[in-house]
Order: sequence, then structure tokens, then C-alpha cells
Amino acid sequence: MAPLLSYEHIETAISALSVQHRTMIRLLLLQYLDLTDDEIRYMAEDQPDCRFLAGNQPAQKASIEEAAREITARVAQYRGFLRQKRERPWLQIQCLKQQLALSDRIVAAAEHLLSSTFEVDTETLAERRRTALSAVPKPEIRRLEKAWSQDEITEKDYQKARLLIEYQTIVRRRERQRRRLLNAEREFASSGISPLQDHEIAHIWGIPLSSLAARKVKALHLYLSNLQAILERENRMPDSSQGRPDLWKETFAVLTQKPVERSIVSFIGGIERTEEALLEKLTAFAQGTLPEEAESAFWTAITKIHDSEHSGPWLNHARAIFALQRLSAILSEIDPSPEELEQDLLARVTPKPKTEMLSSPAISGEGHEPSPELSEAALGVLQAFTGEIDDKRTR
Repeated sequence: MAPLLSYEHIETAISALSVQHRTMIRLLLLQYLDLTDDEIRYMAEDQPDCRFLAGNQPAQKASIEEAAREITARVAQYRGFLRQKRERPWLQIQCLKQQLALSDRIVAAAEHLLSSTFEVDTETLAERRRTALSAVPKPEIRRLEKAWSQDEITEKDYQKARLLIEYQTIVRRRERQRRRLLNAEREFASSGISPLQDHEIAHIWGIPLSSLAARKVKALHLYLSNLQAILERENRMPDSSQGRPDLWKETFAVLTQKPVERSIVSFIGGIERTEEALLEKLTAFAQGTLPEEAESAFWTAITKIHDSEHSGPWLNHARAIFALQRLSAILSEIDPSPEELEQDLLARVTPKPKTEMLSSPAISGEGHEPSPELSEAALGVLQAFTGEIDDKRTR
């Protein structure tokens, strides 16, 4: 079904409004639309004279140019915050799609290796996939290591059993990535349909919140009326028997199709102390070498909203965006062949070489240096730590 509205319809309906109503609609849709210089100047001229407001006020009203600069700065703050709020889940989606594609290839390589090299049948693989989410690998790995150290199994049997455990680990990781992708898609969809709030518009505009409601209702009424007139003129409006469409929701449905703007952010401490440490951990995360517990905790750390009293609310999403941008770049560089994936899997499941326990030589009394005697002060400190009373100090 073709969409009811187009971006041209929205721009035409907004352009037909007066400057006051056009400014209001663009502020409501600030996440997608930019304000023009005329609209910013109108807001600066429309601000009430601060000398007539309560409280300590300056002796003279600020100039229009100064007010316009302040409005421009506030617009940039809110626009950047709203667009980063949408960019963060979008980056999560991109990274998770890359991770899922890599995980699918690793699973395929593990299945090929198990069936060809270790002669595991399809029923065993299906059973391992089915029980992967409830499997507990650590006790099984410990039993396997003990059997290997006591020469109870051969190297090939060890590799086969260890690869089956690794196969379940990869399947669990892929399932976590799928759940994360669903959550990121829901967050991305919800982040794109929220207009600017009334108190935020009042803060940008510099007008009392009480005077905003009537302006907002009037602007929305005129905008939706213009949209309806355009659709009726083009015979695109559905019949009344089918119910009238919600043109405000249709507006967001069209605007959410716009490409996400990429932010330029720098490293902010919080996830890791240094950028090098963060990149090192991101590389391990992308390659799948982090333990399962650390992997889940690290994903939460690089995707959550980092609210800090030092950076302020405007940088809530910047830490996560920086980490996700670097993670996406690392994942795009990982493109192993099936043979390389199989070699990496074999390297992971190959047992450590057995080493003979060397007995330490007995220490003879001749070459042994006597331990130095402690002074009375040192003995007193040690006795105080153990809770004993130092008789020499109580004399």
C-alpha cells in the first residue's frame, strides 16, 4: 500500500502557514526539520520584555541579535539531543545486524567442522541447539579439563567435546543478539515519533509556558487542515466510510523514513578510563572472545544512556554513540573466510599441552640465609594486628 503522505506534502502544508504557526510546527518536528533564520528572528522579536517580568531583571531589554543568538544555541542543543536520541538505537541496529551475520557464519563453520572432522550427526547438533539456552558450560569444561589432565581422553575427543560446548556458546550469543536487535528496533521506532514537549518549546522560544497551549492548538489545526486540503485536491483522501486517517501520525510515519544523521562525537570517559582501553575491549567484544558474563555487562555499558552531573543531559547519548560508532567500524573490518573461522574454532578448543610438574629442590641449611630478626617496634605492630597485648609497652 502506497503511503498517504509524502515529504513534499508536509513541506507544502508548512510553507502555507503564517510565520508564527510555521515556527510552532517546525519546533514540534525539530528532530526532522530545521528552523530558518526568519523563524528564529521572529521568536526573538516575539519574546516578552524581560523588564516587565517578576524578579531581578536587567535595566534594558536585550537586543534582537543577542536574543537570536541565544535561540539559535538552544535550537542546536535540542536538535542535537533529539537526533542523537534516535541515532543511538539506530547504531545498535547496525552493529547487531553485523554481529548476527558474523555469528551465522561462525555457527555454519562450527557445524561443518563438527560434521566433517568429528563426525557428529545432525540429531546431536539439533539436540545441542535445542538445549543451548539452558546449558551450563563451566562444570562441563572443568570435567573435560580434568579428564584431559589425567589422560582419560584423547586430544580428538577433547576437541570434539570442547567444540560442542563452544557451539552452544555461539548459539546462545546469537540468540542474545536477536533479542537485543528486537529491543533496539522497538526503541528506534518509539524515539522517532515523539514531538518536542511544551516546556522545551517554551524554553527555546523564551515565552511563558501558559501562553503556548493556544498557539500550539491553532498551529496544529491549520497544519492538518492544509494537509487535508492538499490530499483532497489530489484525490488521495480515503472515503469517510473507511475512517479518517490520523494525519499527525502519518506525518511522523513519513519523517521517520529520513536517513539518520551521523554525529561527530569525541571520547568521553565513563565506559573505560582511556580510549585505547575501550577500543581494545570493543575489539574483543566484536571477535566474540569476551566471557559471556562480561559480554552482557559490556553491551549494557556501551548502549545505555549515560546521565552524568558533570557532562549534563546534552551528552547523555554521546558516550554510547562513540562506542557504537567504533564497534561498527571494527565489525566492518572483520570478514574472515570459512577456513579462517574453522581454524579459529580449532585454536579455541585445542587443549593446552601437558607439562611435567617439576619438584622444587630441597633447601639445605647451608645455602639458606636466616630470616632477619624483627625489632621490638615491628613485633609490637604485628602483635597489635593479631590482637595480642604487648607486655613491653604495658610495663
